Amino acid sequence: MDQPPPYQPEFVPMKGNKYMRLEDTHGAPKFQHTVVLGQPQPVVPHPRDHIIWSLCSLVYCNPFCLGMLAVYFSIKSRDRKMVGDLEGARKHGKTACCFNTVTLTLAILGLLFFFITYGIIIYQVAH
Repeated sequence: MDQPPPYQPEFVPMKGNKYMRLEDTHGAPKFQHTVVLGQPQPVVPHPRDHIIWSLCSLVYCNPFCLGMLAVYFSIKSRDRKMVGDLEGARKHGKTACCFNTVTLTLAILGLLFFFITYGIIIYQVAH
């Protein structure tokens, strides 16, 4: 899951014998090297919690308190991610994304309704 932190070579104690210097037949020094190959770890993307989008939904457009619900599920998703429950974090993140989408849709529809109504009123007053 998580990879161990990389260690600096000067801080890692070496066990066993020191490397021996091997002499080449032509007199040039030759060093003995060791290569350690490990299995590559599969890259698993971390679940998204949509916390920034939820905070914007809470502050700027919050119809029916859906922005507050989005923030709640975003925080739950982040908590689940910190504990290590990635499936729970994905579920809560998806719920937060749904609340954010509904909030944004309602806000856009509300603004359209406001501007259309305002335009109709101005048109009727002018004529």
